[in-house]
Amino acid sequence: MRLIFLVLILLFFIGCAAHTNLEPVGTNRVNINTSIGGPIIEIFDTNMPIPYLTTGINYGVSDRINLDGNLHLLPLAYEIFGLDVGTTFFPVLNNGLIPTLGIQPRYLVLSSFKKDVKIRYRAYPVVSVSAAWKVMKGLLYSGMDATFPQTSLDYVYYDPYIFLSPFVGYRWQLPGSFKLYTELKLHAANKVSRDMAVNYTALDNHGATTVLISLERRFK
Repeated sequence: MRLIFLVLILLFFIGCAAHTNLEPVGTNRVNINTSIGGPIIEIFDTNMPIPYLTTGINYGVSDRINLDGNLHLLPLAYEIFGLDVGTTFFPVLNNGLIPTLGIQPRYLVLSSFKKDVKIRYRAYPVVSVSAAWKVMKGLLYSGMDATFPQTSLDYVYYDPYIFLSPFVGYRWQLPGSFKLYTELKLHAANKVSRDMAVNYTALDNHGATTVLISLERRFK
């Protein structure tokens, strides 16, 4: 149980969901998505990704602005509520080799339902930057998450003042109004993995390699 709790805190802190805000949704239009996947960890003498589950909604305020929110489902089983909310701006739209550029500031809010908890609420600002190109019928994308810790955690000590998490992925067009996201991400690439409480599959002993899959449906 202690290992599971540590993993959940780390997932919250560095964020864990496929990026679905890659281009404008459209004014008054809504996309709903469900994402599963997480860092690959060494557990029970094998390497396996954490089945971390989130569900979210993207709403088009205008032709270049989306509002978004994601509920973290798995931690609810451990009496921890997690929600991230934000806005995505698109100053540049895809035109040939020029990608659609997205800038997404958001807040990750955590709350514990457990009894006798000293600090019940925490919030962390996150900024994501993405670039997306239309390739065949899908969307090729890459970008970077920057997470800014505001408070220290009770169980894990972090030395960076900012966590940098690069990602790359492809969005597949499925029949009907569905899209499938497949994403590879290196959580906290500037953090030495051996200093973390959990044994992650890392790149050159830095960060945590993560595999993410998200299914999205578009509503007119």
